[in-house]
Amino acid sequence: MSTLHSAAPARTADGGARTFVRRLYFYGMALISLIAMLIATDNLLRVLDENWLGRAAESALYAIDATSYVRNAIAGNGGLLLVATPIFLLHWAAIQRRREPEELRAGMRKFFLYGAALVAVGYSVFNAYNLLQGIAQLAFGMPVAQSLIWPSGWLHDLAMMVVAWALLNYLLGVAANDGDLGQEVGIAGTWRRLFQTAAGLFGLWLVIVGSMGLLETLLRLAFGAAGWGLSVSWWRPLLGDHVAQLLLGSFLLRLNWVRWHSLAVAHPQEAQSALRRFYLYVAVVGGALALLLPLTELMRVLLLVLLGAMALSDPAVMDVVTTALAAAPVGLIIWRWHWRYLQQEAATYGESAEGALIRRLYYYAVALTGLVLLWFGAVDVVQVGLDWLTGQAAIVGDRIWVYPLAAGLSRLAVAAPIWAFHWQRVQQVARREDAAGHAERASGPRKAYLYGVALAGGLVILYYLAQVAYRLLLLLLGDPSASFAGAGPAGDLARSAIAAAIWTVHVMAIRRDGQMGADAVEVEAPIAAAPDERRAILEARINLLQMELDAARAELAALAQDE
Repeated sequence: MSTLHSAAPARTADGGARTFVRRLYFYGMALISLIAMLIATDNLLRVLDENWLGRAAESALYAIDATSYVRNAIAGNGGLLLVATPIFLLHWAAIQRRREPEELRAGMRKFFLYGAALVAVGYSVFNAYNLLQGIAQLAFGMPVAQSLIWPSGWLHDLAMMVVAWALLNYLLGVAANDGDLGQEVGIAGTWRRLFQTAAGLFGLWLVIVGSMGLLETLLRLAFGAAGWGLSVSWWRPLLGDHVAQLLLGSFLLRLNWVRWHSLAVAHPQEAQSALRRFYLYVAVVGGALALLLPLTELMRVLLLVLLGAMALSDPAVMDVVTTALAAAPVGLIIWRWHWRYLQQEAATYGESAEGALIRRLYYYAVALTGLVLLWFGAVDVVQVGLDWLTGQAAIVGDRIWVYPLAAGLSRLAVAAPIWAFHWQRVQQVARREDAAGHAERASGPRKAYLYGVALAGGLVILYYLAQVAYRLLLLLLGDPSASFAGAGPAGDLARSAIAAAIWTVHVMAIRRDGQMGADAVEVEAPIAAAPDERRAILEARINLLQMELDAARAELAALAQDE
């Protein structure tokens, strides 16, 4: 009897291993053969398009031996398509014959579906971009002789866009028919969320680049950029590029958002998932970078103008001004919309442990970035002040000091508010006596941030104070070349003082965490930054529990009907 009982787990493990290997083989072969089909189809359509529509006659490659090239290209890609297609169909048919629930919900199946869907998105977007770019450039007056889609090119781009789009819709339809869309368990849900995160962020990137480029090109036209040494028709290809990016990015971003939002509304646990929160935080960071980086550069250049180092009419100044004016509204809209929606979704659906980790990573990473920029900005400003006090500025030149001063002031103006805002937000939570405060103080990202900054600050203090002690000892030992005067030793002391201030703030935070209990067990906590928001969090949690209860009752009723 004991032998029979001991053999049962072995058979289960062996069956699990066989299932894994079977799925790896079938889905792996299906994915590889499907990608081979797309590659062969793409190459075949390109060769036939160029040959049929006359582009081949204009190519030097075809002029050498057009017949041989076309024959080899058709034979090679046609042979690949003829071999890959039956391989894919045979393996896909075998896969689709298995309709067991555990098979339909398997992580390997979702990897195939969403991996192939991502490849289809890539082909569809790439060819749609080429087609839209060419159409927009022709619409803005580009000569037909310079077009990349006429006389050949458009047919290939259109055909591949349709093929890839049809494949994408088929794969997403199969995933929806599996019956667990939005309710996948474990790695199966992770593959879908990775697909939606990648598609959404790529669409957002296209929107940012396209809208910023479009506004910048229009501003350059308004400011008379043709007088800056550019050709008369410089704007036509640029407008075509940016219009195509904006249209395609908006479509992809909107389509992905509608699908993901509908899943989050139907399944509240989807709104709590770590990858969705990661997507929203990355979108927030992307919008903030699009806003702050050009504004920082604009501030630096305007300071140089005010200090007399540059003229407002310089082309370099106008470049920075147009870039900042184009980027500011785009970055502000993207940042503000995603930030408000992120807060609204967190208050409505609550926060999982993984979502809390993503939130803390965002806050501490942004705070660290702001602190580093704050350090460099403060060092630049202090060094310039010391150069003036010691007369070093007059030695190196009347105008050389304005560049580090402008860079330092612009960094301080941007970095100080960024660090202060995010640091105060996490501190408000960490200083609470409730479960949220204990969880914040015990979190890994907070400990890594505090101890990392304290370590870096201590090393900076050690290095620069060692330099000061070195100079001082040389002077005391009678070295004739040693000197403790000038901006060098004073700069080392100033850097040590700045690092000491940063070190003190974070060491005091570490000490305070220890006094309040930094080693408490981390529990799931609401993200409210103030006690008066506790009521809204509790109401949102009640609504979430009510939605889950309604969904459970509906599923129970459906099971009763099936019986």
